[in-house]
Parts: sequence; C-alpha cells; structure tokens
Amino acid sequence: MAYNSRNSSSNSQGGGGMIIGNNNNNGVINRHSSESTPLINNETYEVEKKYAPIPSFWNTVKAFAGAGSFALPGAMTHAGLWIGSIGLVLISILSNYTMNILLKCSIQMTQDRIGPEKPSYADIAQRAFGRVGELFVCFMNFLVTMSICVSYLILIGQNIDYFTKIGYIPMIWIVLPFILLLTFLTDMKYLGFTSIFGALSLILAMFTIVIYGIKDNHVHPLSDYTFDFKQIPLWFGNAAFFFCNHIVVIPVSHASGDNKRYPNVLNFAMIFITVINVAFAVLCYLYYNFISGGIPSAIVDVLPNGIFANIVKVCVVLELSCSFPLIFAAGLNVVDSSIQIFHHHFNAFPELDGSSVKTPFFSRNWKFYLIRIVFCSMLAGIASAVTNFGNYTSLIGSLMLAVAGFVVPPLLSLRFFPQQAIPWKVFHITITIFGIMATILGTYLSIKAFVDPSN
Repeated sequence: MAYNSRNSSSNSQGGGGMIIGNNNNNGVINRHSSESTPLINNETYEVEKKYAPIPSFWNTVKAFAGAGSFALPGAMTHAGLWIGSIGLVLISILSNYTMNILLKCSIQMTQDRIGPEKPSYADIAQRAFGRVGELFVCFMNFLVTMSICVSYLILIGQNIDYFTKIGYIPMIWIVLPFILLLTFLTDMKYLGFTSIFGALSLILAMFTIVIYGIKDNHVHPLSDYTFDFKQIPLWFGNAAFFFCNHIVVIPVSHASGDNKRYPNVLNFAMIFITVINVAFAVLCYLYYNFISGGIPSAIVDVLPNGIFANIVKVCVVLELSCSFPLIFAAGLNVVDSSIQIFHHHFNAFPELDGSSVKTPFFSRNWKFYLIRIVFCSMLAGIASAVTNFGNYTSLIGSLMLAVAGFVVPPLLSLRFFPQQAIPWKVFHITITIFGIMATILGTYLSIKAFVDPSN
C-alpha cells in the first residue's frame, strides 16, 4: 500500500481485518476523465499474473477477522438465538451476493478496457454515476476506514486497562503516540509480516473466550433466552459491521492474479468466515448471557486475569496496534487517489506522482505528518467519547457499511447491466430498499441507545 501512486486502489477492511496489496495504474489516463476514456496502454490487460487462490482465500479471511467478531455475541442479545443466528447466515449470504455484484462490475470494466487497469470501488461508481458517484464512494470508504480505526483504539484501550487499571480512556491517549509513529511509515509493506500473527491472535482470543465460557458457565433452558423485537435493528447494525466488507474484495480480487476466478475463492471464504463467527456468537450467547451484568458489548471483556488470558490480551493489543496504521493508510489513500488537492499537499511524495521509482523510507513533506497527527488525535477523541462498543459498531454498521453493502452495489448492477431480466431488476431494487430501511432504523436505534443507554 504505497503512498507514491495517486491511482492506487485502497485496501481496507470492514469488520477489522487488513489487506495489503498494490494497484499500480501507471500509464493510465487520469481517473477523473470521461467514463468512455480507454486505457493508454491496453496491452497491459493481456498480461497474465499467476493465480494464487490460497493466499487470496486467507487474505479474504483476514479482512473479516477483527473488532467486528467481538461485537457479535452482544448483538445476539438484541435478536435472540434463532433470529440472531439464522439472520447472521442470511446477512452473510446477501453480503456475499452484493460483493459478487461489485466483482462483476469490476470484471466488466476490465473487459471493456475503460478506466484504470484495476478499477477500485470508486472507479466503478465513477463509471456508473460520474464524478458525484466517485466522490460519494470515496467519502463513504474514508469514513468506514476511520470508523474501524476508532473501534481498534477502543479495544486497545480496554485491553491494556486490564493491566494498568487507570481507565481505558487514558490508555488510548498513552498508546496513541506509538501508534502514530507507525502511521508515519511511507509504505505499509513494512507491517505486512504482522498479517498472519494478527489472524492467529484473533482466532486464539475467540477460542479462549469460548473455552472459558464452557468451563465457568452452563447453558440455560432455551426458553430463558429472551429478547425485544424492537432491538433487532441494533443487531443488524453489528451484523453489517462484520459482514459488509465490500471495500476490500475488489483490491483482493486484483491481488489474486485472476479476478474472474476470484469469486469462487470469495464464496468459499465467506462460508468459512460465517461458520466460525456464527458458531462463536452462538456459543458466547449461550454461555455468557446470564453472567453478572450480561454479555459485554465487547466480548473480550469476559477474559479473566490469568497468565494465559493475559497473553491473549497482549496479542490482541499488538495485532490491533499493527492493523490500525494499515486501515488508517487505506482510508487516506482513498482520498489521495480521488482528490487531487489532497494528493498535492498531503502525499508522502507528491513530486513522484505515480512514478514506479522506489520510495524513500521517510517523507520530507511536513504536511504528510501533520495530517496524520490531526486525524489520529480526532479518532482518539471519538474513541474516548464512546461509552458502549456494541452501540458504536451497530451505528457504524447501519449508517455506513449497510449503505456500502446493500444500497450501492444493486444500484451499480442496474447501471452496468441494464439488459438484465425484469425479475433481477426487481430483486436488486428490493435489496436497495431493504438496505435503506435497515440503515434508517438501525441508525435511529443506535443513536437512541447512545443518548439513553438504559433504554
């Protein structure tokens, strides 16, 4: 994820994972030109890269392994066992379908040889809805990545507070300078080695939480597990926060070496992700629902003080600390690639302007560092103001990720493939309406929960 290419596709994660990859569009006409503008160098489409399905599978899995998993058990309390579990599966299926819509649009642009060689989400929106569509998706993706970074800061502060006992808000600000230094890296490849460690750390944390639940608690009669139907939109927000990772799949498909075959990888990865996380959410709901105070909004809070549990907490903190600059850089890259004035002032090496020359380790552009200090401080301030992690993830899932996953992709399909049969058009319009309604209800209830936590 280098900063020296204005036309780099952004790489990020919804839910909290991370992806590393470059989308180098050297030799491509500026993306702000007409949608009918072809590539300068069309023969680049004929260059075949080695297809790598297994790395692509794990890149996809890692993109979903993050903060969103820890909010799912608490979300189950809003929808109950059956609606919560079956609903997660249905949201996963629908999310996978709309991700495939984006991939089809990306493949269509490649086949038409229109736009960048490796189109991003914003490029697809630009072709369908012009500059307005591109800016909307750019702004939406930026907000999504910054919101994920806030969730990382919250979990980092809460986990370190287990050891210091001085409060998670002070810990956010104490740790912030160290995280800020990582955001100063001019190329995120230097943190690439942390990807496997991060995925293993989060899986270890999930496994440990389930084991402690089975060891210390027991399952009650199913009739004891009650919920309020009015709170289901809150559950939807958390489900969307985890499953609506649409801004990730396009760059991962390009990195796979064959974007036409990547949809099969995505389908298998989504099955794997869904099975693990639904099982985790259900088991935690069954074993922790009746503990004192109920299931916390971030289920990692249930880990007791002990050597093994403390090691898990440290691993989670290290993983989130390394993932923060990756997601943060992805968010800024989205803006850098679509807004020229931002690139001119805040890029690490604006003078290179897309050159393939190897970038230095440090930037001499003081504005590059200033914008990171300002944004990281703002994110820490937002994280300090959040009192309920579950309500926060529900709000972000409803307000932003549901739009990115269930509203925009069906509309793009209608624009890219106007010849599709009427039943499919009706189906895509229905998905859009569902996304809009779920966004409105989920956002309203999430804001209401923030204003009145006791409600």
